[in-house]
Amino acid sequence: MIEIKDVSKHFDLGKNHHIKALDKVSLQIHEKEILGLVGESGSGKSTLGKVLAGLHSKTSGTITYNNSTLPDSYSAKDFLRLSKEMQMIFQDPYSSLNPRMTVGEIIGEGLSLRKESKKVIQEKVQKWLLKVGLHPDHASRFPHEFSGGQRQRIGIARALIVEPKFVICDEPISALDVSVQAQVIQLLQDLKNDFGLTLLFIAHDLSMVRHISDRIAVLYLGQIMEIGPADEVFFHAKHPYTQKLNASNPIPDPKRERQNPQIKMDNSEIPSPSEVLSGCPFASRCPHVTQICRDERPQLIKHNNDHQVACHHLNDV
Repeated sequence: MIEIKDVSKHFDLGKNHHIKALDKVSLQIHEKEILGLVGESGSGKSTLGKVLAGLHSKTSGTITYNNSTLPDSYSAKDFLRLSKEMQMIFQDPYSSLNPRMTVGEIIGEGLSLRKESKKVIQEKVQKWLLKVGLHPDHASRFPHEFSGGQRQRIGIARALIVEPKFVICDEPISALDVSVQAQVIQLLQDLKNDFGLTLLFIAHDLSMVRHISDRIAVLYLGQIMEIGPADEVFFHAKHPYTQKLNASNPIPDPKRERQNPQIKMDNSEIPSPSEVLSGCPFASRCPHVTQICRDERPQLIKHNNDHQVACHHLNDV
């Protein structure tokens, strides 16, 4: 459905300095799949989602949607045309909802822009409130009257009421309590199955992403380090960075947690995104680093099946 080829996004800092939020990212998102995108804060996950949604214009590269090339920057007509195809669920359920609008106005805004009748909008808003686990009477209330989990459900209803085919989920559970996170994850899975949606699910918790995703892509300093089937990447991670992300998830058993081997990595040497790096971006933190890692950028190499890894020492890790 979506092909991203050599997409870069640089933020200008002035005086010929810029941040490489994305650096020649290439990946494909297949129809009716959930692709999980994981990485530490600042890795470029949300930037990639916003570039896909047109909220950021890309610096270079191409993005095609159903064989149609998307523009570098979106006009008002592009947003209106593509809103029927793709939508975004935002990370913060508090700041993403207009406090001056009622829930009904928020959810139905996309339909209003398409000149739907008030009766049709009201009927669809009530229908979607029920689908996301809320009550139709909630349409007359304001966002401040709801909990964080309820607000995220409102955001989900707002995104899906226009019946898109592709939805970008930008860390939709990170601001929620653990018990509410599970409910939202289950809701997204149910809606995906009911409507045949394609999802890009962005998060930093590898175990949570593995639970919901068909495939996982691991991003570090704007570059893809590893990509493959969810269970393959989670249980048989090949890149040292993915292994470290996996090891950072605590095991709910103190004895097993103490026996869990730790990957030694110097967290004080994280490169700045504004630095010009010729080699692997993970070289300064990797326990297997050699000179070639510092000199040459590794390309994604097929490990097995659909599992690809960007590492010069794939057979040694």
